[in-house]
Amino acid sequence: MSTVPFDVTGAPIAGGVSSRSIGVARLPAQSQLALPRVLLCDLDGTLIDSMPTLADLATEVIEDRYSTPRILARELYLATCGLPFVKQLEEIFPEDPRNAEASADFEARKPARCGAIRMSAETRRALQDMRDMGVRIAVSSNNGIENVNAFARDADFTFDLVLGYGDGLAKGRTHLDATSRQFGAARQEMLFIGDSLHDGEIAEREGIPFVGGATTFSSDRFALRFPSVPVIRRFSALPKLFQ
Repeated sequence: MSTVPFDVTGAPIAGGVSSRSIGVARLPAQSQLALPRVLLCDLDGTLIDSMPTLADLATEVIEDRYSTPRILARELYLATCGLPFVKQLEEIFPEDPRNAEASADFEARKPARCGAIRMSAETRRALQDMRDMGVRIAVSSNNGIENVNAFARDADFTFDLVLGYGDGLAKGRTHLDATSRQFGAARQEMLFIGDSLHDGEIAEREGIPFVGGATTFSSDRFALRFPSVPVIRRFSALPKLFQ
């Protein structure tokens, strides 16, 4: 596999293109990123701009069900995003008997709020660019399986593998094991891109290369937690790291 050296200063990289000009927020000088065999993409906040809508819905549910002030409810949701909502609630309100009903309410209302959100044309082009480089493309999301499958059906892009939350599967080890079985790829031959700190923690724990998407969390927040991780401002910048 080829590797690409990163320049944190934003100086010209491959082809004379600066990191700033391609939407790269952070390129740690000590990092190298190999072209993966399989790219695993988080869904909400990464492939589609759904996090503001989900945050609004979660805020309403937490405010209504737990009488939590609205500003705090939103902060709590965003601080734990990347987990399935029911597990977010367990982190925020441990062993609270209201959690199951609150999660069911959130999941029941989610399709009407998010079902029409689509990938942008530039995101689809970036996925195709990665495929043209020989990379297999997978979705790895903690959104429910039915929601993730519905997204994939209407995405105007054919994914090689689509993985959601449920039936014993979740972002992390079970998704990575399923990916390995499907493509015969080792962890270091994969690349995971996601918008949450939880996504970065999954990658760190499982030993898989990671790129942060600075949409839900800032590049500075990623840098504090993961000083060696490259961060991009928009998904369309990803292929440029390998060209």
